[in-house]
Amino acid sequence: MVKKKTLVILFLLLVAITIGLIVAGLFLNKTENEKLQGLSQYYDVSSKNTIAYVMYRDGIPALRLYNKDEAINAEAIKLTSEQMILDPSFSPDGSTLAFISTFKDMKSELKSSVHLLDLRTQEIRELFNVPYIVTEIEYSPIGNSLFYLQAGTFENYSPIASERPHDMDILEYDLVQENHTQITNLKKYNMNSLTIAPDAKSVYVVMDDDADAETAEEIFNTKQRVFNISFDHPENPTIASDIEREEDIFSFTFTPTGNEMIFNSISNVDSGDTFQYELYRYNVDTKEEKQLTNLESYSTDPVIGHDGKTIYFMVDQNFGKRTPQYHLYKMTMDGNGLEEITLPNIN
Repeated sequence: MVKKKTLVILFLLLVAITIGLIVAGLFLNKTENEKLQGLSQYYDVSSKNTIAYVMYRDGIPALRLYNKDEAINAEAIKLTSEQMILDPSFSPDGSTLAFISTFKDMKSELKSSVHLLDLRTQEIRELFNVPYIVTEIEYSPIGNSLFYLQAGTFENYSPIASERPHDMDILEYDLVQENHTQITNLKKYNMNSLTIAPDAKSVYVVMDDDADAETAEEIFNTKQRVFNISFDHPENPTIASDIEREEDIFSFTFTPTGNEMIFNSISNVDSGDTFQYELYRYNVDTKEEKQLTNLESYSTDPVIGHDGKTIYFMVDQNFGKRTPQYHLYKMTMDGNGLEEITLPNIN
């Protein structure tokens, strides 16, 4: 009788432990999805100075709009904790906003949707979805199409590298004809910071300067530069940034004149400390470069305001640590008048 009672107790104990492990597993999985908190690095500024930004609360992404002068402070859309919102992009006239929705678990859910928000009616509609990862979108300067970066895979290319989107190319979506055109067929390891030329005849993008790299050592030592890709000859990208620059470029934008770029790069590459990323201004004609920020942090994703006199950018004040902490700043084109923009509903 005692033996039977002992077996019953052991059985109930095992059941309790099993249930506890299942509950713990569900809790841990939920916690993983809820780790993102606060402002993300994804934002844009319209021709009417409205700021669209992506923020997270307990892992749930929301796209918000803010314009202090026009008393705009609204949530445009909220998704689930399994999803992400990427790269909001305003149309040239500021009347519509495109954005990407995809899944946090990109390896299991290789799918992206591109949506369009009409700021006049507040209507949101899905433009298209693809069984790939769309990482960035950008309106054509003439407003009749969207260009986007698409990754074909999500993996690690080496045992020491983290999993990331790869096999990347540039595509165009015609908003009138509602069809897609593939611009490049490069399947690049990395592409980012998509920028459309003012004449809409070419695009600029950051990617590895690896055309002549053959050995593993040469590939490892390639630099990230800004390239121009003509729609007439997309198979022949040309370098637009300083070819003599030793440090990589990670994100950039062009000034309205088109002869200067604002970009971020490592400022302390030889220090041996945690890398610090600052913003620089480079004149394509004179080849002159000037460091604009000295925040000793991670300054990234510059956007030029509609007035052509203001640079907006993000700063991760927790760079090098487990959880990012983004803040939005602005300054003049010369790096003066640095000011943090306090966005509502972040905390």
